[in-house]
Amino acid sequence: MVLPYHRLMPEEREGHETLLPSIERSALSTKSAAPGQIQLDPSGFQDIRETPAEALQAGARAGDVIGDRYVVEGQLGRGGMGRVMRVRHAALGKVFALKLIRTPIATDPKIREMFYREARLASALTHDNICSIVDFGQDDTFGLFMVMELLEGQTVHHKLAQSGKLSPKVACDILWQVADAVRFIHSRAILHGDIKTANIFLVKTTTQRRLVKLLDFGLARPDLGRIEGISGTPEYLAPERQDGAATSQATDIYALGIVCFELLTGRVPFTGELSDVLLHHKLTAVPAPSKHVTEPLDTRADELVARATAKDPANRHPDVQSFMYELRALMGMLGMEQSGRRRALAPEAARERRDLDHRVKAAAEVFGAISLPMASCDATGRVRVANQAFLEFLGVAGDVAGLQLKDSALPEVYPTLFRDLEEVATKRRPIKRVIYLHEGGDRMIEAAVLLTPAPNTAEVTAGEAHLVIHPLRAVSS
Repeated sequence: MVLPYHRLMPEEREGHETLLPSIERSALSTKSAAPGQIQLDPSGFQDIRETPAEALQAGARAGDVIGDRYVVEGQLGRGGMGRVMRVRHAALGKVFALKLIRTPIATDPKIREMFYREARLASALTHDNICSIVDFGQDDTFGLFMVMELLEGQTVHHKLAQSGKLSPKVACDILWQVADAVRFIHSRAILHGDIKTANIFLVKTTTQRRLVKLLDFGLARPDLGRIEGISGTPEYLAPERQDGAATSQATDIYALGIVCFELLTGRVPFTGELSDVLLHHKLTAVPAPSKHVTEPLDTRADELVARATAKDPANRHPDVQSFMYELRALMGMLGMEQSGRRRALAPEAARERRDLDHRVKAAAEVFGAISLPMASCDATGRVRVANQAFLEFLGVAGDVAGLQLKDSALPEVYPTLFRDLEEVATKRRPIKRVIYLHEGGDRMIEAAVLLTPAPNTAEVTAGEAHLVIHPLRAVSS
């Protein structure tokens, strides 16, 4: 029997200041639409290759001045949400890339508000492998714009089209830099949502060091409907995204797995008609890269891709750091030494990474040692993480992988569990219940169960419920 305890009724929390929070977003592209790039609307997938040219903003022309300071020199590319221009700062004389946001999008009040908030956050981020955002604003004639560093070089997509697959060492070096950029933005509660080789840029440098920049995470727009506005590139799209699931760390990790396959083989795993590509991502396992190359390839590469592209997000790497840990093992087998790259990092960046690693390890140590059963799960009762005390409470051996609360005895003593989980997820209000556990004989244990919504800024568990079970006292039945 479950007796309701009083419910906590806190004030609604204000929206969190993150570039890509847990609500659905779509990443912008700084280039022409890649074949098969899609944009969802309420009726399903829509291939933007079919978007009429006249529906896109004409954009500025050479000689036009944007924001009273940026003189247009030409067009660099066009994406589904705007055009990218080559501009020169009128006073400084320095050249930049400027993105103009398409008028129908930029005039939406919600998008305008999000634009300014996200642009401020994005411009404050600094990382060796991220394209810097240096300015943003609104022009009376051309609308919203964002200014980025102008990169000289080519995208990895173009490199693969020119020369085919990369050597395993080069592929791992590129993937490591991209993963580190994704690790960095995830640590800031930022998601990308459109990781692909067309958004990975090989920068021309005066040194021998290969430098990679991740593009197009600096601006996104809110989901204005249940699935309206979701965008991505189908060849890299995680299967759950097709069902309207929000962009998450797991969807970014899935895309990293696809990119890994592509770098090693020279092609994406699934091609063809849009419907066929999407169906493959839903139903077909990504092939092992070693089966598509003639040279021997360490099985760690196959294992890395297989785990990152698991159909069930819960079976993928729990975070990008775990992905990088496996990638480092592969690089070690190839004779690649990571310590040199670590020493090449700026002292501030190296210290920041070390501090983050220590915080993650400390959190795991403290969480695991707590004697109260604790876990985080989604509204369906699928457990993402739990401490040892929670596993022992449920009588589960091993780890939390694949654990569903519906398969445990908890719903028997807590009949409203799933209704409460749904309420916590939708209304974002904590719920406290009292349950009674049979200890043997006529002894019962009264225990409090506290369900609280995970903060929107949580790196992994945003949108889930944190669950704690606290024994209160022994009672007689």
